[in-house]
Formats: sequence, structure tokens, C-alpha cells
Amino acid sequence: MTLPYSTSTKNNIQPFESIPGLSSLPILGPIHHFIPGIGSVGLRANFCDLSKVLYEKYGSIVKLDGVFARASMVILYEPEHFDQVYRSEDTLPSRPGFETLLYYRTKLRKSVSNGIYGLTVAEGTQWRDFRTKVNQALLKLKLVKLYAPALEEIAGDMVARLKRLQENDNYLDQHFDLEITKWSLESVAVVGLGTRLGCLDDGLTEDHPARILIKCSQDILELSWKLEFFPSLWKYYPTRNFKKMMNTLDLQWDASVKFIKEAKIKINERGHDILEEDKSVIERLLAIDDNVAIMMANEMLFAGIDTVGYATTCLLYNLAMNQNVQDKLRDDIYLSEQNSRYLRACLKESLRLFAVLPANLRRTTKDHVVGGYHIPKGIDVIAPNEFLSKMEKHYYRANEFLPERWLVEKSDPLYYGNCHPMVTLPFGFGIRSCVGRRIAELEIEIFIKRLLRDVKVTWQGPPVKVVTKVFNSFKKPYCFKFKPVS
Repeated sequence: MTLPYSTSTKNNIQPFESIPGLSSLPILGPIHHFIPGIGSVGLRANFCDLSKVLYEKYGSIVKLDGVFARASMVILYEPEHFDQVYRSEDTLPSRPGFETLLYYRTKLRKSVSNGIYGLTVAEGTQWRDFRTKVNQALLKLKLVKLYAPALEEIAGDMVARLKRLQENDNYLDQHFDLEITKWSLESVAVVGLGTRLGCLDDGLTEDHPARILIKCSQDILELSWKLEFFPSLWKYYPTRNFKKMMNTLDLQWDASVKFIKEAKIKINERGHDILEEDKSVIERLLAIDDNVAIMMANEMLFAGIDTVGYATTCLLYNLAMNQNVQDKLRDDIYLSEQNSRYLRACLKESLRLFAVLPANLRRTTKDHVVGGYHIPKGIDVIAPNEFLSKMEKHYYRANEFLPERWLVEKSDPLYYGNCHPMVTLPFGFGIRSCVGRRIAELEIEIFIKRLLRDVKVTWQGPPVKVVTKVFNSFKKPYCFKFKPVS
């Protein structure tokens, strides 16, 4: 083992076991601290709140021992600290995915995956090879030229649908998340498959493949939360939730493959005399590798819908709660449909305050010394970005929604660049950052422009509460109201 310190400082290095944190029990780890009403921490609604409690109790470096043989975690609250680790690990970074999904693709349905495990669970050189092939199809894609017309049509359909549904008593109070997910799936399918699925049709039945995809996505996240983040014996015998997870993954795969096959048929019918710059994502991927194309399309129809839906919901909430910003953005849209500078600043500010994922993670592949402590190989290093992004030490007027911070001059105290660049990482970091970022931003921008041209968005209820179950989400009800613009 070689540690990155000099001989003169070697004796000052503290062992990993001495890092402050919650006490642990054999096998169970620190889980007793999270028992409601009994534990020292209790069960927190979201990871941001938990991060705050641990920071105030233990300081800038906190250790949480693993539960049921899971990797131990270290939460680093100083951006310089996790910057050091993440950059050192960025040649071939390890970011473990869901173990249940890994089991499904590598064991239970190995023949279906054909040795291709996707960006969600693949690690090492296998992940790098997959990402390299996907990058070829996505990075040079002329998104606006190819997809803006179709996404604008979908956005128009969604706005009309919201207007209709608002007249249906309090339907949107309980089902806004479902509706925004329908829009998100319809949008990502146009980009990923080059076709519409019919998610926004009034007659969408529960057994429609698109509705199955939405239900599966929600169930997978809920089951992953139970199986991955709470004690479970699924590795030793197939528990009820584990069986349900495997069945749900089967349903999701079958429904997505149905749409992928239909897309391939349409591509073949269209012929091959198409300019490279006019080819869709799946056309480009099919030209590279059939198995990669199928897996990437499958992941887009899973990972690309709830995330975009939540980011859009958060932006709408922030605009509803800050009418002056909404009015300015609407005026900006009216003045220049092509200029999205202020809208992009609004989205950045919304993602700063309401992250889809509240933290980033790397599993160490070598030993590190951070803040005077030894962090060995195999430890999950957590960057609690959502919590850090709301701290006054990092951002001036940190808890206010101020898109101008992304636009002002460097001399302005509001300027975002006064903050360490690692504090806010809504799309991840380095070579494992979100491959679909440009697609997600385009979908959101087009929808928000179309919506604000027609309606004024308000929130008629108490401040929203955020719940973390793998991803962040809003606790119901959704108190949005959409009024015609005068």
C-alpha cells in the first residue's frame, strides 16, 4: 500500500477508524441511530437534512460504517477534500450502481444483456467502452435541428393537457408527477427512438406499454430504496421485494424492447440514404453496435424520465414562488424566442437549490489521505452537494432563488464563480457526468418556453417538502395553478 504523503507528515496521519461518525454494531453498522424516536439521528425525510445533522454533530469529515457487508461511507463537506479524491479517481472512476440491477443484468438475465450492462451498473473498462461508443452518437448530435420541432409539438400537447386537467377538480394535486412523467417519457422517446409513444393521449390505459414503463420506473426506484438502502436479506434468499424487483425489471425490459423494435422497423423502412447529421440517436447507435443501442435506449426510457420530470417540477415551483423572476423570464421569451440565456440561468439556479440527486459518490480504488485521515480502497466517498449548495459560506444569499448569480459580472458578490466549482454538481463530475445533460436541458427549455407563453404558474399551498428515495421527489399534494396570461 502506498499513501500520498511525505515521510515528515506520516506520523500525523490518523487511521480510518478514528474519523468521527456514528457508532456501529456488528453486521448492522450504525442503523440503530436512524430508528425513529430512539436513534440519535432518527429517520430523516431527505438526504439534505441528514447531511445537515451529521455536519453539525461531527464536522467536515464523517464516517458511516457499512450495513450488511455494504461498503463504508465517508461524507466530505469541504469541496477541496472531495475534489482531491474525485480528480485522483477520474481516470477510471468507480461509482457502483444498484446491486439488484447488477444482479439482474449479470446473473439472472445475462443472456438478454449479451455482456452489455449499460451506464447504470457497468464498472471499469466495460463502462468506459460502453460510454465511448455512446459518446460517438451523442456528443456531435445537432439536437436543436433534429428534435426541436418534435419537442415543441409535445410541449404544446402537454400545455393543452394541463389546462384541461386543471378543470378536473383536484386531479393535478395528486397526479401532477404522473402527468409530468408522461411528458418526460414522450420527449425522451422522440430523442432516443425517433418516435412518439402516445403518453399524452387521453385514452392511455394501464396496460399500454408507455404506462407500463412509467409504472415500472416508479416501482424500480421504490424497490431499490427498500433493497439497497435498508437492511435486506435478498443476497441470501429471494425476499418478496426482491422477487417483485426482478419481475418489474422484466416488465420494463419487455416494454422498452417493444418500442425499440418498432423504431428499428421504421428506420429500415426509411432507408439508409440519410445524412449522418440527420440521423437520430438510435440510428447512430445501431450503426455502432446493436447491443449497445438496445441497452442505451432501454436506459434512456428508465433513467431519463423521472429525473427530467423532477427537475422540471422544481423549476416550475421556483418560478411560481418567485413571480418577479417568472415575469422577467416570460418577457425575455417574448422578446427573443431563440435566446435562452436567462432561462438557462433559472434552470441552473433551480438545480442548485433542488438537486435531482442530493449527492455524488465515488468508490475509492486506491488509498487516500484527506484532511489528515487515511481513507483506504473500497470506501464510498460522498459529496453532499445539495446541502453544500445551500450554505452561506459558499453562496451569497444561498437560500434565495436568484438566477442573476449565473449572469452578473465577476465583481458582483452574487457571482456564482466566487464559490468552489465542486460545490454544485447537478449533472455529476468528470467522465462519469450525465451523458444526457444536453438532451435534458433542451427538453426542459422547450417546455418552459411553451408553457410560460400561455400561462402564469402559481403555487397555492405551503412550502414544498422534499423526500429522498434514491432520487429526490416532492411530497404531495402539488399545489400548482395555471392561469391564462392576460
